[in-house]
Amino acid sequence: MRRILFLCSVVVAVMVAAAASQALAKDIFVAQIPAIEDSAVPAPTPTPDPTAEPDPFAGIPAPEQQLADEACLAEIRQCCCCPNWTHYAIFDVLFLQRNNQIGNAPLVYNADTRLPVMTGQDLYPSTGTGIRLFYGRLFTENLGWEIGYTGIYGMFGDATVSGPANLELPTPLGLAVNNFNDADSVRATYASTLNIFEANMFCYDCCQDCGPNWCGLTRCKPNCHCIDWLGGFIWAGLNEQASMSALCCSNPPQEANYTVRTATNYFGAQIGMRGRREWQRWAVEGWWKTALCGTNAFQSSDPIVGSISGQERGALSASDTGVGFIGMINATAIYKLTQHWGLRLGYNFYWLTNAALAPSQWDFQTAQGAGTGINDNGGLFLQGVNIGTEYRW
Repeated sequence: MRRILFLCSVVVAVMVAAAASQALAKDIFVAQIPAIEDSAVPAPTPTPDPTAEPDPFAGIPAPEQQLADEACLAEIRQCCCCPNWTHYAIFDVLFLQRNNQIGNAPLVYNADTRLPVMTGQDLYPSTGTGIRLFYGRLFTENLGWEIGYTGIYGMFGDATVSGPANLELPTPLGLAVNNFNDADSVRATYASTLNIFEANMFCYDCCQDCGPNWCGLTRCKPNCHCIDWLGGFIWAGLNEQASMSALCCSNPPQEANYTVRTATNYFGAQIGMRGRREWQRWAVEGWWKTALCGTNAFQSSDPIVGSISGQERGALSASDTGVGFIGMINATAIYKLTQHWGLRLGYNFYWLTNAALAPSQWDFQTAQGAGTGINDNGGLFLQGVNIGTEYRW
């Protein structure tokens, strides 16, 4: 009986071992089928497209191709980044002609004919010179800021008339001060300066078709154009002085003066737009800005003293507040000397309203309160060229 059980156990063990070997052989055979098929059937060769551009990096080893890619991208960043600068500094010299709104009121009469021989229009200032400085920075992909200063100096006008003791200032002041009637000569002068400071934030949008010629990724056509929308704060200060000097009545003639000084300050918010297009060595740029400002105007006058009649009026002053407008327009062409430096030539317009112009403050009345008012309804218009340089990096 034991022998029978032993034989049965041996038979079962042999059958189990045979089944396991058969399963293992099947798994190995199935696993080898793809390798056999791959070795037996060659992979198809892709047919080249005759219309496709050749790969400029074909045949270049992988490490060298990576270096070529990096060089190409570096060239793209230099050539195609629009704009390819993030900072700019501008310096312009301004030559501006001024047009006043001071009216045409008579200032000096011929006492014999009672006709005016000098009016307010004779005091038009000559061409004024000035400077414009700006510094700006792009600090995100679409935002930037800038600060700027504009100063216009040398706006000076004068007029002189002479006569045989027959010149007279408007009455009744002309009769009250002995030097202001029967004068031998009268000279009027007018000088003013304008200072503007502004700080702006702007949102810019730039685009360009670009790429280096040797780079297979793109083609280089430097033509960057940007539009900036500006908003910020502006302050402007207009300071003026007008004076009349009359010689009269004695030997040597004695002088009497009527001098007034004014200051008009503008504070407000401004908006504007600027456009710039660059290509190769040239660029054009233009902007307009407008501001609605609160104004503070002030005028003061020196004492009026005749050489014989004595003091007619003491030192007086007055002030007023209001609302004024500032408008500015510029168009400039730039020639690039290098990648960073450029020469600038352009044309400008400036317009300010509600200004206290010095000649408009002359008050020839003698009644109580004369000289204590202020006329801040004047305006000025400036136009002229700018020439300068810029640096962008």
